[in-house]
Amino acid sequence: ACQCLWPLWKMSSQTKFKKDKEIIAEYEAQIKEIRTQLVEQFKCLEQQSESRLQLLQDLQEFFRRKAEIELEYSRSLEKLAERFSSKIRSSREHQFKKDQYLLSPVNCWYLVLHQTRRESRDHATLNDIFMNNVIVRLSQISEDVIRLFKKSKEIGLQMHEELLKVTNELYTVMKTYHMYHAESISAESKLKEAEKQE
Repeated sequence: ACQCLWPLWKMSSQTKFKKDKEIIAEYEAQIKEIRTQLVEQFKCLEQQSESRLQLLQDLQEFFRRKAEIELEYSRSLEKLAERFSSKIRSSREHQFKKDQYLLSPVNCWYLVLHQTRRESRDHATLNDIFMNNVIVRLSQISEDVIRLFKKSKEIGLQMHEELLKVTNELYTVMKTYHMYHAESISAESKLKEAEKQE
């Protein structure tokens, strides 16, 4: 009786071993796929963050340069207005200004110079806005992007660890189930064989 049961047990054991190998291989393939996906997602997240940071740095540099140009332009306009103001103050026309009509050349000059000074102040204000508001805000946004990237990566790693933990638990339960199932089939087979021999 024992010799007849040995080949069945051996066959059942080989089938069980094959199923276990398949389960292990499938599990390892799935874990590898999950890890690959996670690495790809982190690479994608990192590339997006780097791209955003580069764009923000470029914007900061653009507005920094634009602020410098606005300040240079403001100073140039102020110098221009001052140069021509001193010329007009020293001219004879300026001395007779009170006797002139509203649209006299001297009055036109004063209007042009006043407008030039206002433009100069406007460009100085733009410089101030770019330097103290726009660039500062872009810097804050860059810091936010870095902070969000780090937090997203941290959460992703935590979720990955949880997923692996649950997957390992599931694998252990599944392996135990298959082991008991194989033992049950083997015992059932032995019982049927024993019943046939009686």
